[in-house]
Amino acid sequence: MPNAVPLPYRPKKVLIGYNIHDKLVAYLRERRDDLDYRSKPFTEVTNADMAWAEVFVGFRRPSISDWGSIRWIHSVGAGVDAFLFRTELPRNVLVTRTSEPFGPQIAEYCLTRALMFTQQLRALERSQQARKWEPLFIETLAGTCAIIVGTGEIGSEIAKRFRAMECHVEGVSRSGNANGSFDATHRIEDLPAVAARAKWLICALPLTEDTFHLVDRTTLNACREAVLINVGRGPVVDEAALIEALDGKRLHGAALDVFEVEPLPEYSPLWTHQRVIASPHIAGLTTTAGAGDGFLECLQELEHGKLPRWTVDRARGY
Repeated sequence: MPNAVPLPYRPKKVLIGYNIHDKLVAYLRERRDDLDYRSKPFTEVTNADMAWAEVFVGFRRPSISDWGSIRWIHSVGAGVDAFLFRTELPRNVLVTRTSEPFGPQIAEYCLTRALMFTQQLRALERSQQARKWEPLFIETLAGTCAIIVGTGEIGSEIAKRFRAMECHVEGVSRSGNANGSFDATHRIEDLPAVAARAKWLICALPLTEDTFHLVDRTTLNACREAVLINVGRGPVVDEAALIEALDGKRLHGAALDVFEVEPLPEYSPLWTHQRVIASPHIAGLTTTAGAGDGFLECLQELEHGKLPRWTVDRARGY
């Protein structure tokens, strides 16, 4: 198969470069003690580790000069941009991703952030800390319009939660198609026109060349005091244009879980902007069981001569 290892494929040397590497390797050893494991934080992975291993399991690309003997990369997150976006990866390296469903977690994150704005929780907290009795106007989600950019598994789960709150929900995708979770769907090129009617502009997209800075100055200038919620990847949104839109009140606010540079630099104005709610990439967290089971599922399929269900289309980037 193009861009894939010869099947069946039965690797033995597995390198885990991940922040919970100790827990993950313990989980895998309990289930597959016939494999050789080497584990460490991704920041400590070396070229020598890559030369030793056949498989790399992780979320971010280590600081290496080449991929050594690696024939298969398994991402423990839903996104694989760390391995494919503007990086050089040999064409014969297979890329798979976790099977863990992040949609419910991320949907709750989005709904919580929207309610923080409608319920004015930050303003109420400031009043409480100052011991001031300051009644505020509280809005409802019902009747507002949510535009979700990205209509896959995660976007669909977000749509379900907002529709349950009686919001009108529209989806935007490359194909313009989606499932029944949306009241209407549109193609990517219609985004600026669609964004003009959004109360909630929610980004749930992977990072590819096609989605880089997709939410740009044109789209943000079309907004009419919407709240931007980004739970996809930071570079999908042009942060310079985002700050301009916030300062120019094209956007009422922003809830950001992902950023163009992570960790978010201390000098970023997004830390202190009064209408920004920032979080450190936690909207959809990988569990040890989810990371381990996803890898083992793909491994079993490869060993039985099948291309894994969770194989990434490298041309598309997801």
